[in-house]
Amino acid sequence: MAKKIFWIITVLLFSLFLCLSCDDGSLVFKNEMSVVTSRGSMGEITVIVVKANAASKGYNSISPLPDPEFTYTVDPDPLPDGVSLTGELERDSGELEGTYIIRQGTLALSGTKASKYTLKFYTNIFTIY
Repeated sequence: MAKKIFWIITVLLFSLFLCLSCDDGSLVFKNEMSVVTSRGSMGEITVIVVKANAASKGYNSISPLPDPEFTYTVDPDPLPDGVSLTGELERDSGELEGTYIIRQGTLALSGTKASKYTLKFYTNIFTIY
């Protein structure tokens, strides 16, 4: 009997861990790169995940070198119809050797269906060496 109760509690806790949101009869499951809403057998992407790629440049004490173009990965790729990304990433200010955070800046969802999605952004590191 105790073993059966243990397994029931384990299953309930695991289900609670997976269920991040249970309103309107949907379950939201999260993995490392994306969040997907599932309604029955049909799945629908509600979050677009953007992760900045790490970048770097050399240090020059006389005349700072220009930053490289900051790039990113997107999930899902390709983006859904009617959705695009506009704007640019930016980094914390500074020109000394060290690490700086690459941030979302002006990057945003746009397009005729952009309002149906949420943008989740993950920062990364910019290194001046």
